[in-house]
Amino acid sequence: MGIQYFLLDFENVQPASLGSLKPGQCRIKVFLGQNQSRLPLELSRALQPFGQDVEFIQISGSGPNAVDFHIAFYIGKLSGSDADASYTIVSKDTGFDPLIRHLKVSGIACRRVATIGSATKAVAAKLVSDPKPVVAAKTAAVPKPKPAKSVVVTFLPEVNGPIAQPESAAAPNARVTEVIQRLKGLKAARPAKLKTLQSSVRSWFKPPLSAKELAAVIQDLTEARKIKVEGAKVTYSLG
Repeated sequence: MGIQYFLLDFENVQPASLGSLKPGQCRIKVFLGQNQSRLPLELSRALQPFGQDVEFIQISGSGPNAVDFHIAFYIGKLSGSDADASYTIVSKDTGFDPLIRHLKVSGIACRRVATIGSATKAVAAKLVSDPKPVVAAKTAAVPKPKPAKSVVVTFLPEVNGPIAQPESAAAPNARVTEVIQRLKGLKAARPAKLKTLQSSVRSWFKPPLSAKELAAVIQDLTEARKIKVEGAKVTYSLG
């Protein structure tokens, strides 16, 4: 069984919980409208245990179907690299249904549910778009993917908002400079654990840093002696 993706249309559905979804068993992508910059506290807490398996995608521009087009684009992009993945769109918008029928005819497992709770009830869940799913023929067993490691995400106050990056991404030295300035501003609230620091640094950039980019920033901070990592603990010498 491939990776299970849950694509949440946050403009259409604003859940307070994730039902029975469990970290390490799925990946969640939250699509926010141009003017949606904050999440309810209950949902933020529910998403924390999923760590890097959660991605927030805030679209630029507005329009009646702007978020819908972004969700369709990501399904196409992900299915091109992982043919065995399955997709659940969490939205009350029936405009997704023709797309879902086309995906299923093409052998891509996709469904739409109106609430995140109904998405977690495997037996009772009903595919809104088509009650008869199309199953692609399988000729060989596919190995199960290893569950992703859970990372604790700490939501820190963002006085100036996320650090925006151009499409080409900020230069590594610029990222390190921005992170140092952020850490200086936190003072007593600086993360004391390495995992917390990694999660915080990743969330300060928009779009969030990849695992490779995050590792490079932590390495540069260490080599510049701005931080010292001892086991899971982090100490600072920011000047």
